[in-house]
Amino acid sequence: MLSVLQGAAVSLVVLTGGSVPNYSAERFCRGIAELLHEPDYRQPCIEREREALNSLKASWSKFDARDRSSCVSLSSLGATPSYVELLTCLETAQEIRERETREHLKQRRRRP
Repeated sequence: MLSVLQGAAVSLVVLTGGSVPNYSAERFCRGIAELLHEPDYRQPCIEREREALNSLKASWSKFDARDRSSCVSLSSLGATPSYVELLTCLETAQEIRERETREHLKQRRRRP
C-alpha cells in the first residue's frame, strides 16, 4: 500500500511538470483546528500554509529533484498534505545534502 501511495505522489510531481503540488490549505487547517478543538487556529494556520507555498514557488527548482519527489511522497502519506511540512522536508533534505558534501570535501582534503 505504501508503495502505491508513493507512486501516486511521484506521479503527481511528474504530471505537474515538476511544479509545486496543489494542496488545500483550507482543508488541512480546518482539520488541524478541529483536531485541536481550537477554531481560532484555522486562520493563522492558513497564513503559514500560504507563506510556505510562496516560499516553495520561489525556490522549487533549487531543490534536488530526488528530494522533491521524496518529500512530496512523504507529505502525501497523511490524511491531508501540508505546504509547511513539504517545505520543512525539502529544507532538511537540502541541509543534509550540503552537510554531506562538506564532509566529503573535508575527507578528500585529508587524503594524501
